[in-house]
Amino acid sequence: MGGHHKKNLRAEKAKVKLKGAKLPKGLNVTKTDFKVRKIEIREQLKESSYSETGQRQFNLKETLSRLKHHSVKFRTDAQRNVRDSLKSGNADHLIGHLNELFQGIAAGALDMEGSARKESFKTLDVLLEALQPQAVAPFFHVIATYLRCAMTHVLPAIQEDSLLMLDVLLLRVPPAFLAERSASTIIGNFIDMISRARHDNERSNRTLTLNLSQGKQTTVKWRTKVLIRLQQILSTLVTSKTPKSAAARVVHFEEMRPQYYNVLCPVRHDNRNLHAILNESKLTAEGTQLHTYVEQLLPLLQDNWMEVRPQQQQPLLNQDAAASLHVVIGLMSLLWNLIEQHEAEHNTTELSDWLRKNYAQKFLLNFLDKDGSRFPYQQIPLATKNSSKDKGAVDGGELCMPQNLGIVQLACKFFPTPVERQTQMFAHLIEYMHETLKRLNSLSPEQQLSLVASLRALLFENATSLMKIVTEPLTSLLSASIDAYVSQRFTTREGVATRVLNLLCEIVERSDLYTHFGGEQRFTPFLSYLPQLLLKPTVGESTLRAMATLCRQLNGVFMAALVRSAPEIVSHLDKLQITGDIEGQEKFENQKRVLNLFYYARELDKEGKLERSVKQLEERVESKGIADYLKAVLGYN
Repeated sequence: MGGHHKKNLRAEKAKVKLKGAKLPKGLNVTKTDFKVRKIEIREQLKESSYSETGQRQFNLKETLSRLKHHSVKFRTDAQRNVRDSLKSGNADHLIGHLNELFQGIAAGALDMEGSARKESFKTLDVLLEALQPQAVAPFFHVIATYLRCAMTHVLPAIQEDSLLMLDVLLLRVPPAFLAERSASTIIGNFIDMISRARHDNERSNRTLTLNLSQGKQTTVKWRTKVLIRLQQILSTLVTSKTPKSAAARVVHFEEMRPQYYNVLCPVRHDNRNLHAILNESKLTAEGTQLHTYVEQLLPLLQDNWMEVRPQQQQPLLNQDAAASLHVVIGLMSLLWNLIEQHEAEHNTTELSDWLRKNYAQKFLLNFLDKDGSRFPYQQIPLATKNSSKDKGAVDGGELCMPQNLGIVQLACKFFPTPVERQTQMFAHLIEYMHETLKRLNSLSPEQQLSLVASLRALLFENATSLMKIVTEPLTSLLSASIDAYVSQRFTTREGVATRVLNLLCEIVERSDLYTHFGGEQRFTPFLSYLPQLLLKPTVGESTLRAMATLCRQLNGVFMAALVRSAPEIVSHLDKLQITGDIEGQEKFENQKRVLNLFYYARELDKEGKLERSVKQLEERVESKGIADYLKAVLGYN
């Protein structure tokens, strides 16, 4: 120990000592007057920033890489960063990276963490809202592929959350675009989510599966959630194929101009294929696909209803059964609409005939019983104060109005030519329509639209055949409908009153229906009220056409009411607008169409009201054209 210490002392003494003057005081202070230069990486400054909360917002390349990161937190932060960037209006700089962006966001649908899946759906919603459909089109197959993978995933939770992704597409993607791109594949996946293929010799080729979500919700609620989305997908197909109605062509004679008229019926082009012309059974590719939809879906829908249908001793439905019935009836109606659109386009009735042959009796037994004793359905009254009655909820409300009205329409589609043994059933349906009309003032606009659709099926589409078995109830229903319209009990919202008016006008234009329902005696309240429509700010094209038909038929009740209101109609003509008229039609041409009605009614003008109207118009300079034309109409022989 002592020797080692001596060695250290000798080493210390051997060091060179720097002896000299001491430094002045104050020179050991750090100098701060030197100049510095910042190191700037412009790419980071351009694409990186900090949010208001102080959290860093990563640039685009970092965000795209973090969307694929193994950490849930990193992936969630990247999703949130994309949303913040889109909400701040920076969608333009994403255009060149949409493929990677859609890949990263849509892949979140398959994430094992539920929170990450919901974050990806939120981001997809914001992204689709910010982009135009044309920008999304090239990459839609990416979204559709991940959606199909999620819908067929082995994990029930991912399958369940795939419905949320579909909700985003239904909300943000145009219906025609969604129907064209992937509706057929998605429908097949929907069917797989609630059923499986049979491997036996049963009549139905699929059977319903049990609960998917491991006790979180009942099997009935799960199927209802799936079927509601399926109903929305079918609605996009119906909407995308709805034809646009063309306005009628009206030609007015001009003396100094050559004009050409169709003397004979114009040649109609036959758009049928060779099999339809030869009356051979051959469906098109679209018809075969639709046939497959119906063949797979209708048995499943009926089986789903039979599982929740109450026993005969307890006719009231619980909430789950009412919701199930609501979506089942809605889906069956949409399938019928698709079939009718397809058959109208291809001029065939093959699919509807097949549907009636195979499923009409099953529909009757499962939903109505043979005599209609199960109808109408009602829900068990809810004891809670916040229970909504007939507010358009998923279960249809306590009175099950959408379900019952839908069943009336389906019964008319399945049995367009009813026979004598179905008299009691249709009498029961018509009686329900009477009761619904009595509570018309308490119905919402959506419920009134369904009511009008059911009235059209009974009073117009199937009226000829129904008049043979339920004449008196059907005629009474027409009278009640006319009284409700004339007393203005139908709402004007959503075009309900206009649809009722169009229905009544179409019945009047059909001479066979007009006669069977009782002619002038039955329609007197409506015919007397009809001229009053010309005193409103607008009148529909179809209404004006029905008035012209009544005049050509020399309908005395209508023409007498027209003459009584002639002075008011003529003076109001300058303010009248015709809705749904021919594009580019001059206002004076539409006014002529109203004045032409008086050509037929002039013989009933015993008090000279039309002549006095002409004199009043001549006193007004701005109405000289109308006065001259009306004078010419009244003097024409």
